Amino acid sequence: MQNDCFLMTDDNHLFSLVRTGDRNAYDKLFRRWYAPMVSYALQFVPLAEAENVVQDVFFALWKNALAIELRSGLASYLYSSVKNRCLNVIDRKALYERYNSSVRASVADAVTDRELYSVRELGARLSKALGELTPEQRSAFEKSRRDGLKYEQIASEEGVSVKTVEYRISQALKKLRLALADYLQT
Repeated sequence: MQNDCFLMTDDNHLFSLVRTGDRNAYDKLFRRWYAPMVSYALQFVPLAEAENVVQDVFFALWKNALAIELRSGLASYLYSSVKNRCLNVIDRKALYERYNSSVRASVADAVTDRELYSVRELGARLSKALGELTPEQRSAFEKSRRDGLKYEQIASEEGVSVKTVEYRISQALKKLRLALADYLQT
């Protein structure tokens, strides 16, 4: 019992140092509480999510130390923060699953077998057409369309001019239009 009291006092002291920006005090708290908090989180969520939750809690502890008021000590704060974040993860997963089920059901109702065949055929043709682009064209095209990067960002990543990126994407689009002409509405 006396050891628990010392640990609580020590934690509160370390937290007061964290509030002043003391990185060593934060590291001590993190090392002391990380494993117990992950073990606790595992009651609610799988390991990878448990680790993420605990890391998020500790990040918030560091970032918001001045705003955090410990009414019942650091351990209580950590346990309740980890539990609340785990419950949020569970709620988000449940919402995501409900949404996915709803979308799948409405898509299944809306798409006929013939339409599904056409979509699959289009997907196969698109994959083939993308495979026929030069590596430079495909890279620029995918970074633009799939990753949503701006031409300037692509140019910087690939070490070329913006004009070169524009040319590569325009050539890719020409080739794709030809390969998918049957599917494009005019």
